[in-house]
Amino acid sequence: MPSLARRDPSPPASGSLDVDALTVAMAIAPGVYSRNRFFDLFKAPELRRARSRALLVRGIVQHLTMLQRDGEDIASSVAFERHAGRVGVRYTVPSLHFERRTEISELEASCVFFLAERASLPGLAPTAAERDGLHRALLRLAGGEVALLLR
Repeated sequence: MPSLARRDPSPPASGSLDVDALTVAMAIAPGVYSRNRFFDLFKAPELRRARSRALLVRGIVQHLTMLQRDGEDIASSVAFERHAGRVGVRYTVPSLHFERRTEISELEASCVFFLAERASLPGLAPTAAERDGLHRALLRLAGGEVALLLR
């Protein structure tokens, strides 16, 4: 009789961690690589970097959502400046008296656009090429549930 026990996907081997792919997965679906399910994986220094980059991406989208709630025009309140494979992000959240200037990768910018579109933020959506880049990054993860993540 087959086992009814739930089988979790295998995490990538710690020697083959793809920081960019993990960043995308943790930004789009933070619960997929939870500490409880993949405790040994969380010992890897590469994962700490992926996790902090994913938190940065999610934080940007959270601030942009605050701007929308405050009645600000999102498209004119945030600036994306592309240069040499990096994207400079600059915005101000007046209700918090907060200004952020940061630099993210092109792939992380694609995550911002994807999550902003999912949060129904007007004027921010990934291009078809950016969606493909996200999809390719997720495919690099062993055992990743790509279709579930990109809903």
